[in-house]
Parts: sequence; C-alpha cells; structure tokens
Amino acid sequence: MGIRRCFFVFTAVLAMALVEGCAMTAAPAGPTPFAAEVTSTLAPYFLLNGRISVRVSDKIDSGLIRWHRSDNEERVGLYSPLGSQVAELLSDKRALAVTLQQGKNTIAASSVTELTQSLLGVPLDLDRVAEWTQGYRLRENEVTEAILANGDLWSVTAERYIVVGNHRYASRVIAIKGDTVVRLVIDEWMPQ
Repeated sequence: MGIRRCFFVFTAVLAMALVEGCAMTAAPAGPTPFAAEVTSTLAPYFLLNGRISVRVSDKIDSGLIRWHRSDNEERVGLYSPLGSQVAELLSDKRALAVTLQQGKNTIAASSVTELTQSLLGVPLDLDRVAEWTQGYRLRENEVTEAILANGDLWSVTAERYIVVGNHRYASRVIAIKGDTVVRLVIDEWMPQ
C-alpha cells in the first residue's frame, strides 16, 4: 500500500465531513434516544482503538486504527487487518511539527492541516474528528448532512453511543458520498 493510498484510507475515515469549515444540517428532530440525552463533555485527551473500512464502488480497503491524543502529542497509527503497522501520523505540539511515517518514508509539515492539504488537497482538522467520534453535533442513529470546505456533501451517521463517565462516544460512524462508504468502528475509547 503506497503512502498516498494509506493516507487516503486514513483521511477518508477521518474526513467524514470533519475538515475545517464544514457546515452541518441535521435531519428533522424526533425522539432522542436515551444515550443522546446524556449531557456529556468533550474529552480533550483520549485513546481510541478501532477498525476502519473504505468502499469505493466494488473495491474495499480495511484496517485497524489506534489514536492516542495527550496534552503534548497526538499519534494515529494505521495497521493492516492482521495488525502490522502500515503508517503513523505523529503531531508533536511542543515542536509544532507533524510527521507521517510509513516504513522508511517520512513526510513532515508544520501542522496536520498543512500535511493533509499538501497530500490530499483537503485540510483535515483532527479536533473536528475527535468531536465527531464523541458524537458532538450528531444525534444517535440520525443522518447528518455535512458539507466539506471543498463543497463535497457527505451523509454521516453515528450509531450506538456509549457513555463513559461524563463522556460518550459513537461505537460506529458511517459516512457516505456517492459510491464511497466509510465505516469507523470504535472498539475501545477511554478519556485520558
């Protein structure tokens, strides 16, 4: 898997309308499931382990993801379905540097936004991604239309909220745009 392809899988999962400047319009409000009624706070630091898949037409890519966000750094590791590391995104907040490592290849930038803009033409905002994995601005099991900064429209659904103390997370997030379907299944999420 090339670095562009690997990063496409990573960003397709995370970019489910989570880029800077996305606008969201929720489906009409109906009964709110119990878990969505819980007043939760966003966890600024967390550990997330899960599975990702991206289907475009009849081609499917899948793998594992491990995301650890702390006060000083952020690590997003991508793994094959059998657990071999494919790539790692490291953001060091003290050094104000971001690197994407795949094998012996390294790409560096001053921010995740700059890195994803140069690789993909789309500025990814991991803060928004963190919000969406925690169900921020999403109603459980309802489709939310999200318009990306580049004008793309995605239909995003967060399913099965799980409450952990004062926080919650969606155990599955699904995003659809045309013949592209992205699924993120969160197997473990813990505030740090």
